[in-house]
Amino acid sequence: MKQKALLMAVITTLLWSGSYILNKFAFQDGVGPLTLSGLRYLLAGLFLFCLDGRKKQTQAQRKPPLGMIVLLGVLGYAVAQGLQYVGQTTLTPTQSSLFLSVGNTLLVIVIDRVWLRENQTKGDFIKFLFLAAGITMYYYPWGGTAFSVAGMIFMLLSSVGYAVHMTLIRRMRMTSQYSTGTLVARPMLAGSALLLIAGLATEGMPTFTPGLVLILGYLSLVSGALAFYLWTWSQKELTAFESSSINNLMLIEIALMDFIVFHRTFSVIQLIAVTVVFGSIVSIQRKKASV
Repeated sequence: MKQKALLMAVITTLLWSGSYILNKFAFQDGVGPLTLSGLRYLLAGLFLFCLDGRKKQTQAQRKPPLGMIVLLGVLGYAVAQGLQYVGQTTLTPTQSSLFLSVGNTLLVIVIDRVWLRENQTKGDFIKFLFLAAGITMYYYPWGGTAFSVAGMIFMLLSSVGYAVHMTLIRRMRMTSQYSTGTLVARPMLAGSALLLIAGLATEGMPTFTPGLVLILGYLSLVSGALAFYLWTWSQKELTAFESSSINNLMLIEIALMDFIVFHRTFSVIQLIAVTVVFGSIVSIQRKKASV
């Protein structure tokens, strides 16, 4: 079961990485970040809600309290996803990925120690330092564009929402008999509704071109509904620290997709950094899997 959870988590990162490429095309079509994220997760949430409702016709399952559903929706989608999209519009892709990777992992470590008591050893923190060093190497130099303090704040707030949401989900999966669909669909609907309302109010109604419709289809059904379902399912077997470490694979995946789609080139330092990041993640997973 542990191996299956690891595989599902890795597949999820690939699906999410593809959305970073498609987001760039969607923004070029004039769609605002809040509107795009709201539409994406609203469609995904409706799809999952319908699937979850059909299952409950034959199997009674517990429902989370309404307050918890709203809290998960605000943290995991309105904050973690919505603010991440906003941050991507004020930072370069390099800066966005760097802040998210380091911020998400560091905040998960802090929450693990304070809340879940999944304490890491000194060796784990040394591995994290190597992980951070690899990320820094990969993105050096960070580019010639001006640094955006506002973008950094958006990414930091996104990381806070991500870390708390992921920890809450894992705690609920460990202590309660909630289905995966229940913990994904309802919070996603709540969070996406807030995002879409805010997006339409501040960004206006987008023009739905055929390309944008196809992008929304992938973002909502594949990278949204399917990916978040797989990710939430994997939380039952993986610690929050493990999940965050696997999530850093997106750095490598996005770089490869960037190379294929946009024909980016990489320096020797960046190739070394990829090896350091990958090695750190493998080392963390190997150690955790043996505990």
